[in-house]
Amino acid sequence: MTTQAVGGNGTGGGRGAPAVPERWREREDEDSLFRQLRLTVRQGLEVDGDTPAGAWEALTQVGAWEFALPIGQDGLDLGQAVIAMVCEEAGNAMQPVPLTDTLLALDLVAGLGPLAPGATDSLLDRVRTGELEIAVPGRLPDPRGTVPPGITWKPDGDTGAVILTGVGGPFAAGVGPGALLVLAGGPDGPCVALVGLPTRGVEVRPLRDHGGGAVASAVFDEVRLPAEAVLLRGLAAEQALARVGLRAAVHQASLLAGITAAALTAVVSRIRGRQQFGQALVKHQGPRLRVAGLLARLDAVRWAVGDAARDLDEDRLTVGEAAGLIALTAETTLDVTRDAVHLHGASGLVRDGLVAGCYRRAAWEAMRCGRPAHLWDTAAHTP
Repeated sequence: MTTQAVGGNGTGGGRGAPAVPERWREREDEDSLFRQLRLTVRQGLEVDGDTPAGAWEALTQVGAWEFALPIGQDGLDLGQAVIAMVCEEAGNAMQPVPLTDTLLALDLVAGLGPLAPGATDSLLDRVRTGELEIAVPGRLPDPRGTVPPGITWKPDGDTGAVILTGVGGPFAAGVGPGALLVLAGGPDGPCVALVGLPTRGVEVRPLRDHGGGAVASAVFDEVRLPAEAVLLRGLAAEQALARVGLRAAVHQASLLAGITAAALTAVVSRIRGRQQFGQALVKHQGPRLRVAGLLARLDAVRWAVGDAARDLDEDRLTVGEAAGLIALTAETTLDVTRDAVHLHGASGLVRDGLVAGCYRRAAWEAMRCGRPAHLWDTAAHTP
């Protein structure tokens, strides 16, 4: 990552104080082209990403959606390491946009090939231009591709239509989604459907925003979907979800790493600028060692995510490794954001503060691929 200077007062280049490089934000293994690409994404989010809509537009302008698509589908196919970097920078920007959800949808649709129904012919183009935001109500598939509970489906006659019932949430709603990618369980296995909004019987309910950004849930009340809205079902859905479940774990882990970095950036600035007993808090051994430990945990997570992304590109990442990665990252994010609130003192509880926002958002983002305890069990018993 690039170097960011933070002065002694917690702001960039404090007057009278030399610039102190944030060495912990750099990655020594990144080559110059990768660093430049990271800088381009970061600058786009910093300049135009002060709102969810601005962040979404910034991601579109840098071509984030082309990064994920194969060359044969007018994409750039830059690999999972680049996609992981984009997710990390988006998490660091702390704007609640359905990034990992849309990437999951792109992965599924791009892999359909000749199975793609007519309704999805222009889907990739609409996502590429930023016109269509896709959210996944509720949890993402776990690394094994298992569909989360909450939404069920049943066939509606012999027409290929399905009926959806249930509730899914929470999911990022900072940018109002134009469609929902619904993962449902049913009598014949999983079902993946694309539900455009608005649709009769589908209600997107805003949840209370506690500082982490706009969040919503989706309620499906006997929603009848035509056959063309059903992307996959049964065995085909199981196979596709098993493939994208690994990617979803890496993407979500990268997003969580970015949220963790945002919290720690605020903490580093805080302990440098806050005075206690006549000197900066960073000069005291207790908080200094505590923050050093948190930074070391973040560094370990970022290295693990980078290695997993490269293994994913080379088709070497296993279900057990992906489950362990997302479990480790989720636990680290929850621990670090909690400690960040403590290190900020009372100001860490301010509803609109960055640290409080990181803490509250991490509370649900860390669970989107499953609970850490369950994921650790999967990692221990799955090759």
